[in-house]
Amino acid sequence: MKPMVKHVLAGIAVLGALASVVAGREQPSFAPVREPAARVETRLPAVEDIDVAKLAARVDEGAKVDAFAPRSFSPVIPPQAAQAAPAPAKPVAPALPFRYVGKMLDGDKLAVFLVNGNESLAVAAGDRVGDYRVERITDAEILFTYLPLKTKQSLPL
Repeated sequence: MKPMVKHVLAGIAVLGALASVVAGREQPSFAPVREPAARVETRLPAVEDIDVAKLAARVDEGAKVDAFAPRSFSPVIPPQAAQAAPAPAKPVAPALPFRYVGKMLDGDKLAVFLVNGNESLAVAAGDRVGDYRVERITDAEILFTYLPLKTKQSLPL
């Protein structure tokens, strides 16, 4: 071997020896000892622990035997209560939003002045005002039809 290679190999051997001495002097780092977790009971109860009488009573009360049967959580209404339920209330037209202010006769045509909130209106028979139609105007009243429900309402003059 060449003298140069011998020197390199000798240097590597010295470094290896030093590394082993240094490694032997290190303090080992110990992790704290952990206690094992508490044991969880996973065994099923013995057949003797099951109260068969309670299960039979539940079946008599209407409990379903099939675990995969569909379930309904809606309240059970007895047939008598279902028949006695009142029919839904018929919708009612809202109160007339108009207030009478006055009237004017122009030849043979009668016009009536109304107020709806901040809006002033002049209407005649047959006119449509919002959801209302003016059916007829007499000396005593104005007859309206509430168009969504087709109900008649009158506004006294």
